[in-house]
Amino acid sequence: MTLELLNEGCNYAENAFLGENSHLTLDKKLIKENFDFTNKKILDFGCGMGGMTLWYATQWNCRVHGVDVDPNHIEIAEILRTKHKVKNVNFELRNVLEKPLTEKYDYIILNDVAEHIPMDILDKILVQLKASLAPGGGIFLSYPPWEGPYASHLNHVLRLPWCQFLPDFLLKKIMKNKDRELVGKKTIMEEYYELNHLNHGRLSRIVDKIGLNMKYRKSHSRLNRYAWLSNKNINFGIFKFLITKEIVVFG
Repeated sequence: MTLELLNEGCNYAENAFLGENSHLTLDKKLIKENFDFTNKKILDFGCGMGGMTLWYATQWNCRVHGVDVDPNHIEIAEILRTKHKVKNVNFELRNVLEKPLTEKYDYIILNDVAEHIPMDILDKILVQLKASLAPGGGIFLSYPPWEGPYASHLNHVLRLPWCQFLPDFLLKKIMKNKDRELVGKKTIMEEYYELNHLNHGRLSRIVDKIGLNMKYRKSHSRLNRYAWLSNKNINFGIFKFLITKEIVVFG
Protein backbone atom coordinates (compact mmCIF):
# COMPACT_ATOMS: atom_id res chain seq x y z
CA MET A 1 0.00 0.00 0.00
CA THR A 2 1.43 3.36 -1.02
CA LEU A 3 1.58 6.32 1.35
CA GLU A 4 -1.02 8.05 -0.81
CA LEU A 5 -3.46 5.14 -0.45
CA LEU A 6 -2.73 4.90 3.27
CA ASN A 7 -3.61 8.57 3.74
CA GLU A 8 -6.69 8.18 1.56
CA GLY A 9 -7.86 5.22 3.63
CA CYS A 10 -7.24 6.99 6.94
CA ASN A 11 -9.19 10.06 5.80
CA TYR A 12 -12.06 7.91 4.50
CA ALA A 13 -12.31 5.85 7.68
CA GLU A 14 -11.99 8.85 9.96
CA ASN A 15 -14.83 10.55 8.12
CA ALA A 16 -16.96 7.42 8.56
CA PHE A 17 -16.10 7.52 12.26
CA LEU A 18 -16.44 11.23 13.05
CA GLY A 19 -17.97 12.88 9.97
CA GLU A 20 -21.51 14.17 9.82
CA ASN A 21 -21.90 13.43 6.11
CA SER A 22 -20.66 10.03 4.97
CA HIS A 23 -22.25 7.12 3.13
CA LEU A 24 -22.96 5.63 6.59
CA THR A 25 -24.85 8.62 8.01
CA LEU A 26 -28.19 6.87 7.46
CA ASP A 27 -26.96 3.70 9.15
CA LYS A 28 -25.86 5.72 12.16
CA LYS A 29 -29.19 7.52 12.41
CA LEU A 30 -31.29 4.35 12.26
CA ILE A 31 -29.03 2.47 14.66
CA LYS A 32 -29.20 5.28 17.23
CA GLU A 33 -32.98 5.47 16.90
CA ASN A 34 -33.65 1.74 17.18
CA PHE A 35 -30.86 0.08 19.19
CA ASP A 36 -29.07 0.39 22.49
CA PHE A 37 -25.67 -1.31 22.56
CA THR A 38 -24.92 -0.41 26.18
CA ASN A 39 -23.07 -3.28 27.88
CA LYS A 40 -23.42 -5.38 24.70
CA LYS A 41 -20.79 -7.39 22.88
CA ILE A 42 -20.66 -6.43 19.20
CA LEU A 43 -19.05 -8.12 16.20
CA ASP A 44 -18.40 -5.74 13.31
CA PHE A 45 -18.08 -8.31 10.54
CA GLY A 46 -16.21 -7.02 7.50
CA CYS A 47 -15.24 -3.97 9.52
CA GLY A 48 -13.16 -2.53 6.68
CA MET A 49 -11.02 0.36 7.85
CA GLY A 50 -12.80 0.54 11.19
CA GLY A 51 -14.74 3.79 10.99
CA MET A 52 -18.05 2.33 12.15
CA THR A 53 -16.36 -0.03 14.60
CA LEU A 54 -14.86 2.93 16.41
CA TRP A 55 -18.18 4.77 16.23
CA TYR A 56 -20.04 1.96 18.04
CA ALA A 57 -17.37 1.83 20.71
CA THR A 58 -17.49 5.56 21.40
CA GLN A 59 -21.28 5.91 21.29
CA TRP A 60 -22.00 3.20 23.85
CA ASN A 61 -20.28 1.48 26.75
CA CYS A 62 -19.87 -1.74 24.80
CA ARG A 63 -17.19 -4.13 23.61
CA VAL A 64 -16.57 -4.27 19.85
CA HIS A 65 -14.62 -6.85 17.84
CA GLY A 66 -13.85 -5.88 14.25
CA VAL A 67 -12.82 -8.56 11.77
CA ASP A 68 -11.85 -8.24 8.11
CA VAL A 69 -9.99 -10.28 5.48
CA ASP A 70 -8.01 -7.34 4.08
CA PRO A 71 -4.67 -6.55 5.78
CA ASN A 72 -4.64 -2.97 4.46
CA HIS A 73 -8.02 -2.32 6.06
CA ILE A 74 -6.91 -3.71 9.41
CA GLU A 75 -3.70 -1.66 9.29
CA ILE A 76 -5.67 1.56 8.86
CA ALA A 77 -8.20 0.55 11.53
CA GLU A 78 -5.38 0.02 14.02
CA ILE A 79 -3.85 3.41 13.15
CA LEU A 80 -7.15 5.15 13.92
CA ARG A 81 -7.78 3.12 17.08
CA THR A 82 -4.39 4.18 18.39
CA LYS A 83 -4.79 7.80 17.27
CA HIS A 84 -8.15 8.19 19.00
CA LYS A 85 -7.20 6.02 22.02
CA VAL A 86 -10.28 3.81 21.77
CA LYS A 87 -9.75 0.98 24.24
CA ASN A 88 -12.97 -1.04 24.01
CA VAL A 89 -12.22 -2.22 20.45
CA ASN A 90 -10.00 -4.93 19.02
CA PHE A 91 -9.35 -5.53 15.34
CA GLU A 92 -8.43 -8.85 13.80
CA LEU A 93 -7.36 -10.03 10.35
CA ARG A 94 -9.49 -13.15 10.00
CA ASN A 95 -11.20 -15.34 7.42
CA VAL A 96 -14.01 -16.92 9.40
CA LEU A 97 -14.41 -19.81 6.96
CA GLU A 98 -10.81 -20.82 7.63
CA LYS A 99 -10.84 -19.85 11.31
CA PRO A 100 -14.42 -20.09 12.61
CA LEU A 101 -15.71 -17.80 15.31
CA THR A 102 -15.89 -19.22 18.83
CA GLU A 103 -17.32 -16.31 20.82
CA LYS A 104 -20.94 -15.22 21.22
CA TYR A 105 -22.14 -11.72 20.40
CA ASP A 106 -25.28 -9.76 21.22
CA TYR A 107 -25.23 -8.06 17.83
CA ILE A 108 -23.39 -8.89 14.63
CA ILE A 109 -23.23 -6.00 12.19
CA LEU A 110 -22.49 -6.00 8.46
CA ASN A 111 -22.39 -2.46 7.07
CA ASP A 112 -22.06 -2.48 3.27
CA VAL A 113 -20.44 -5.92 3.42
CA ALA A 114 -22.97 -8.54 2.31
CA GLU A 115 -23.04 -7.32 -1.31
CA HIS A 116 -19.30 -8.01 -1.59
CA ILE A 117 -19.48 -11.65 -0.43
CA PRO A 118 -19.79 -14.24 -3.25
CA MET A 119 -23.26 -15.78 -3.21
CA ASP A 120 -21.85 -19.31 -3.01
CA ILE A 121 -20.35 -18.56 0.43
CA LEU A 122 -22.76 -15.92 1.77
CA ASP A 123 -25.04 -18.62 3.20
CA LYS A 124 -22.06 -20.38 4.83
CA ILE A 125 -20.98 -17.16 6.50
CA LEU A 126 -24.49 -16.36 7.71
CA VAL A 127 -24.80 -19.87 9.17
CA GLN A 128 -21.64 -19.24 11.18
CA LEU A 129 -22.81 -15.79 12.26
CA LYS A 130 -26.13 -17.26 13.38
CA ALA A 131 -24.24 -19.78 15.52
CA SER A 132 -22.27 -16.90 17.06
CA LEU A 133 -25.35 -15.01 18.28
CA ALA A 134 -26.05 -14.85 22.00
CA PRO A 135 -29.68 -15.64 23.01
CA GLY A 136 -31.96 -12.84 21.86
CA GLY A 137 -29.25 -11.35 19.62
CA GLY A 138 -29.57 -10.01 16.11
CA ILE A 139 -27.67 -9.80 12.81
CA PHE A 140 -27.82 -6.28 11.36
CA LEU A 141 -27.21 -5.88 7.62
CA SER A 142 -27.17 -2.73 5.52
CA TYR A 143 -26.49 -2.73 1.79
CA PRO A 144 -27.53 -0.94 -1.42
CA PRO A 145 -29.88 -3.33 -3.29
CA TRP A 146 -28.88 -4.14 -6.85
CA GLU A 147 -31.86 -2.36 -8.40
CA GLY A 148 -31.07 0.88 -6.60
CA PRO A 149 -29.33 3.98 -7.96
CA TYR A 150 -26.04 3.47 -6.09
CA ALA A 151 -25.70 -0.31 -6.05
CA SER A 152 -22.79 -0.30 -8.49
CA HIS A 153 -20.50 1.46 -5.96
CA LEU A 154 -19.40 3.60 -8.91
CA ASN A 155 -21.43 6.71 -8.20
CA HIS A 156 -18.53 8.41 -6.44
CA VAL A 157 -16.54 8.03 -9.66
CA LEU A 158 -19.09 8.39 -12.45
CA ARG A 159 -21.85 10.42 -10.75
CA LEU A 160 -24.19 8.27 -12.83
CA PRO A 161 -27.02 6.52 -10.92
CA TRP A 162 -28.13 3.08 -12.13
CA CYS A 163 -25.00 2.70 -14.27
CA GLN A 164 -25.03 -1.06 -13.48
CA PHE A 165 -27.75 -1.38 -16.12
CA LEU A 166 -25.59 0.04 -18.90
CA PRO A 167 -24.25 -2.41 -21.50
CA ASP A 168 -20.98 -3.80 -20.21
CA PHE A 169 -18.89 -2.51 -23.14
CA LEU A 170 -20.23 1.02 -22.56
CA LEU A 171 -19.57 0.95 -18.81
CA LYS A 172 -15.98 -0.18 -19.43
CA LYS A 173 -15.52 2.57 -21.99
CA ILE A 174 -16.77 5.22 -19.56
CA MET A 175 -14.53 3.85 -16.82
CA LYS A 176 -11.43 3.53 -19.01
CA ASN A 177 -9.67 6.63 -17.69
CA LYS A 178 -11.18 6.60 -14.21
CA ASP A 179 -10.25 3.14 -12.97
CA ARG A 180 -7.55 3.05 -10.30
CA GLU A 181 -6.21 1.03 -7.39
CA LEU A 182 -8.13 1.12 -4.11
CA VAL A 183 -6.87 0.82 -0.55
CA GLY A 184 -7.94 -2.81 -0.39
CA LYS A 185 -5.63 -4.07 -3.16
CA LYS A 186 -8.30 -4.01 -5.87
CA THR A 187 -9.16 -1.59 -8.64
CA ILE A 188 -12.52 0.15 -8.81
CA MET A 189 -13.70 -2.10 -11.65
CA GLU A 190 -12.44 -5.27 -9.99
CA GLU A 191 -14.54 -4.40 -6.97
CA TYR A 192 -17.55 -3.70 -9.21
CA TYR A 193 -17.33 -7.08 -10.93
CA GLU A 194 -17.11 -8.87 -7.57
CA LEU A 195 -20.47 -7.49 -6.41
CA ASN A 196 -23.05 -10.27 -5.98
CA HIS A 197 -26.14 -8.30 -7.16
CA LEU A 198 -27.78 -8.70 -3.75
CA ASN A 199 -31.36 -7.60 -3.21
CA HIS A 200 -34.03 -8.26 -0.61
CA GLY A 201 -35.48 -11.26 -2.42
CA ARG A 202 -32.15 -13.04 -2.74
CA LEU A 203 -31.20 -12.27 0.86
CA SER A 204 -34.59 -13.41 2.16
CA ARG A 205 -34.29 -16.77 0.43
CA ILE A 206 -30.90 -17.35 2.06
CA VAL A 207 -31.96 -16.41 5.58
CA ASP A 208 -35.17 -18.43 5.30
CA LYS A 209 -33.14 -21.48 4.29
CA ILE A 210 -30.84 -21.21 7.30
CA GLY A 211 -33.62 -20.51 9.79
CA LEU A 212 -33.28 -16.80 10.52
CA ASN A 213 -36.30 -14.54 11.02
CA MET A 214 -36.59 -10.92 9.96
CA LYS A 215 -37.15 -8.64 12.96
CA TYR A 216 -36.80 -5.25 11.29
CA ARG A 217 -36.62 -3.80 7.80
CA LYS A 218 -36.12 -0.27 6.55
CA SER A 219 -36.00 0.35 2.81
CA HIS A 220 -34.61 3.85 2.48
CA SER A 221 -35.80 5.38 -0.76
CA ARG A 222 -35.23 8.57 -2.66
CA LEU A 223 -38.90 9.22 -1.90
CA ASN A 224 -38.12 9.42 1.83
CA ARG A 225 -36.68 12.89 1.26
CA TYR A 226 -40.26 14.16 1.24
CA ALA A 227 -41.50 14.79 4.79
CA TRP A 228 -44.85 13.05 4.36
CA LEU A 229 -43.07 9.91 3.12
CA SER A 230 -40.03 10.07 5.42
CA ASN A 231 -40.97 7.07 7.56
CA LYS A 232 -42.54 4.92 4.85
CA ASN A 233 -41.11 1.68 3.47
CA ILE A 234 -41.72 2.16 -0.25
CA ASN A 235 -40.23 -1.02 -1.68
CA PHE A 236 -42.83 -2.53 -3.99
CA GLY A 237 -43.11 -2.69 -7.78
CA ILE A 238 -41.10 -0.16 -9.74
CA PHE A 239 -40.37 1.80 -6.53
CA LYS A 240 -37.67 -0.75 -5.67
CA PHE A 241 -35.46 1.05 -8.22
CA LEU A 242 -35.46 4.09 -5.94
CA ILE A 243 -34.17 2.28 -2.84
CA THR A 244 -30.74 3.57 -1.86
CA LYS A 245 -30.18 1.36 1.19
CA GLU A 246 -31.81 -1.74 2.67
CA ILE A 247 -31.37 -2.11 6.42
CA VAL A 248 -32.57 -5.35 7.99
CA VAL A 249 -32.16 -7.21 11.27
CA PHE A 250 -32.43 -11.01 11.46
CA GLY A 251 -32.41 -13.22 14.52
